[in-house]
Amino acid sequence: MSKTVLITGGGRGLGRVTAGKLAARGHNVLLTARTRAAAEDATEAIRRTDPGARVEPRWVDLSSLQQVRSFAVAEAERGEPIDVLLHVAGILQTSKERRLTVDGYEETLAVNVLAPFLLTELLMPALARSPSARIVTVASRLHLPGSRGAPVDFDFADVQLEYGYNPDRAYKNSKLAVLWFTYELQRRLEGRPITANAVCPGFVPTTAAASTRGLMRLFMAHVLPHMPFATSVDAATDSLVFMAVDPSLDGIGGRFYGECHEIDSSPQSHDVAQARRFWELAERLTRVV
Repeated sequence: MSKTVLITGGGRGLGRVTAGKLAARGHNVLLTARTRAAAEDATEAIRRTDPGARVEPRWVDLSSLQQVRSFAVAEAERGEPIDVLLHVAGILQTSKERRLTVDGYEETLAVNVLAPFLLTELLMPALARSPSARIVTVASRLHLPGSRGAPVDFDFADVQLEYGYNPDRAYKNSKLAVLWFTYELQRRLEGRPITANAVCPGFVPTTAAASTRGLMRLFMAHVLPHMPFATSVDAATDSLVFMAVDPSLDGIGGRFYGECHEIDSSPQSHDVAQARRFWELAERLTRVV
């Protein structure tokens, strides 16, 4: 059965390839990118490959909560159902300089977590119009204890990382928060025909390279793809397509997946009190309440 899928991050990388794969399967794809030009370029590229593809361009800058709000309200007011909300867009900073959004929030937290949180909340009317809707958000195994680099250290007293900013920690903290958001969302959706899951598509160096510069970009684009821990674009996007439309996931929510099967997330991600605390924080920061 054909579904309507709204996918963020569709202008490039995993989002763009995933959008193309979903369209090739006959689904109606609302391809969302940061700018109109990026969304239209990606849409036209898919249509050139598949002239019959049902792909519509959308654009919103996820680093601006006002843009997210305006976009989501307009989309919900169209009156059409959204069967799948696929949050693929995200950033991985390499600069040691902490960057803030127009709202004054640390950029990694804002784009990777707050934007999906707000978008989900405001698109709930459109999701509710679907007989069986899915919300899928990209997380990462890197939130697990023992992962290479800086450890996860989510401090509710310093969620903006004003003290001792580290881009690696900012990314891992954001992915832990994605799991808190996903699990708490599923608890709040109990009894409704809407499910929420998170997915780790793997580490795709060629995609991550887009967020870097200079020698780091060259290293990630041409050296890391040959490392044994790297994931191919094809495998990563197959995982995202699976999460979006595979029938085996009908009615299943509150899970974390990788390589098309359920995987474990950290004990901290299952801390209900911390998840609720983060939810309430996200509500305040996004002004949902």
